[in-house]
Amino acid sequence: MRSKLTLSLLMIAILLVGFLRPEGQVRAAQHQANAALYAGVSAADLIAAMNSLRVSNGFSPLIEDPIIDAVAQSTAQIMAANQMSSHIGDVRGRIAAAGYGGGGTVWATENFAYGNMAIDEIMVMWSDAAHMLPATVGAYCNVGAGVAKASNGFTYYILQAAYVSGKACGAYTSSGSSSTGPIAVPQVIIPVIVATPDAEGRIYHEVQAGQSLWSIAIAYHITIHDLEVWNNISRDDKLQIGQRLFIPSNGTAGYFTPTPVGMVVTSTPNADGKVIHVVQAYQTLITIADAYHIKVDSILALNGIQVDWPLQIGQKLLISPGSVTPSPTSRPLTPIEKLTPASDGNYYHVVQSGETLSWIAGLYKIPLADLMAWNG
Repeated sequence: MRSKLTLSLLMIAILLVGFLRPEGQVRAAQHQANAALYAGVSAADLIAAMNSLRVSNGFSPLIEDPIIDAVAQSTAQIMAANQMSSHIGDVRGRIAAAGYGGGGTVWATENFAYGNMAIDEIMVMWSDAAHMLPATVGAYCNVGAGVAKASNGFTYYILQAAYVSGKACGAYTSSGSSSTGPIAVPQVIIPVIVATPDAEGRIYHEVQAGQSLWSIAIAYHITIHDLEVWNNISRDDKLQIGQRLFIPSNGTAGYFTPTPVGMVVTSTPNADGKVIHVVQAYQTLITIADAYHIKVDSILALNGIQVDWPLQIGQKLLISPGSVTPSPTSRPLTPIEKLTPASDGNYYHVVQSGETLSWIAGLYKIPLADLMAWNG
């Protein structure tokens, strides 16, 4: 109870600090601080990437909300401080408690990742259906994100999306929003229209105005590194409008790492029959379990993990322990076996306060009548 109270007070303190300044200043300061501190993926990058996919799916971009921003940032900081590997939980409750929704029914979803990754690598981790809800469910209206650094060097990335039941997108604005209405994400969202394979099954993407390597990589579920390798370019090169980029897929010879969506290359057993799988991009517990023809619960039990923990690229999962025989577990001693026989060869129990004859007989699993007879 005390830890929950401390967590709540910490979150409230963070939110109060945020609301002392106008919304635009809070959001700009937060994103600038994130970018400066972590010199990598910022909260704004997470929102822009998710909105790129959302627009490509035919939905309007999510509107950034100051309350969700504050909750997402506090979530990132709490998870980083405690080096957590699973969600805090009840994201809709936490967002509503912070004031989002104005007392209405709030629905929300939360994505998190940790490590030190580029934006395309984070989106690779979020490429499964559960993490793509903000991009594939039109009901979501608002978004917020946060980034924080842990003492072990890992960075925690949080994105939260929410909506208020019965409220059309844009009809609700959080307290502290500007008088001119909600402010959309400042980045220009240019949806990437995925190209279809040619007659030989090869995919080429023609660069359009406003598109970047990361937005193209995310749209095709590959990484920037893939685009660099297969097109002999560098991420430092500026893309040209009309430039054609080859997009590798699971039909491309020699393309195995990172593994294309839905493709899992299984590991072979070692000499003892032990099987260890190294997680690649786009892989989930379900796809890995299907590839090895085992249940997800088996992977969870063998590796001591939970179903909602995000997998890390390069993480090793034990699939089968092989022929290793587990060490036998010692049988616990019975109460009578714990006694040491006296010089006369008999076993004696020293009565403690509160013990009765019937309780002692039950402890040693002997008839009460025998206990009474033996002791006169």
